[in-house]
Amino acid sequence: METLNRFSGRLLTAFLKLAEHQQFKLAAKRMNVTPSAFSQMISRLEQQMGVRLFDRDTRHVSLTPEGELLVPAARALATDIESMIANLRDHAEKRQGKVSLAALPSLCADWLPRVIAAFRQRYPNIRVRLFDTVSAVNVDLLRRGLVDYAINSRVDNPEEFDSTFLFNEKFYFVCQPNHPLANRKNVKLIDLAGYPYIHSSLTGSIWHWIEPHAKGIEFKQTGLEVARLSTLAGLIFNGLGVSIVPAFGLFQFSRLGLCSVAIRDKGLHRPLFLVKQRGRTLSVAAEALLESIAAFPPTRELSASPKSPT
Repeated sequence: METLNRFSGRLLTAFLKLAEHQQFKLAAKRMNVTPSAFSQMISRLEQQMGVRLFDRDTRHVSLTPEGELLVPAARALATDIESMIANLRDHAEKRQGKVSLAALPSLCADWLPRVIAAFRQRYPNIRVRLFDTVSAVNVDLLRRGLVDYAINSRVDNPEEFDSTFLFNEKFYFVCQPNHPLANRKNVKLIDLAGYPYIHSSLTGSIWHWIEPHAKGIEFKQTGLEVARLSTLAGLIFNGLGVSIVPAFGLFQFSRLGLCSVAIRDKGLHRPLFLVKQRGRTLSVAAEALLESIAAFPPTRELSASPKSPT
């Protein structure tokens, strides 16, 4: 390690130039240094190696047996260094790399795939790995270092993770087209009292934000509780009840022809955060994906949510 600390890639280049041209003056010119400075570089390299690498006189330069031995190793090392630098430059200039993220399933239904598609068009050689999981699993993936960051609605360990607020996601009432509330411009939670209600997971982030606003409201319980929005959409489509879903999950419901109505209870929304391990620096590729996420502002996404038929 001590020898490596003294070693210079520039000395290696000087050695290869002299081995190639066998003239101090020409090799020095190729290195853009004076012949005197070049001669000092070769002498310093020989001192570090502890052997003479060149035989030279006023007219001729030739490799010693030890110099001949060093040539193939020096060329291989120079190639490895150039490859390493090129690889780092490609990562820095976003020509290659990888990024892993975890996000809530509702975000992965439509919005995030469009973000990733736009990102891949711009950076086709950056690999993206996506986990569509619930909040608790997202945190576990972060803690185990399996993802660079997560898009989560809850940050339960602020001492362990850094979080950046992204935006607030609205909630919508979802029902069949023939439901009495389907043609409303908006509804309040109290309007849902008495209608058969299908719960998303009671331990998930959706109900976590709805529950404080639903206290005292008597939903008609169906006994159904599901984790996936696609399952919830199927149950509503088949007339088994109604529910409340976040804006970015409406894709699952609109494709079945179900109606969505904005909920106007004050303060009812789901905040979304970009969460990463505290003190961890993101790669250039991971930072680039964040730029693509920022290019899809929430106002545009929410305004594209399907409306109830009129």
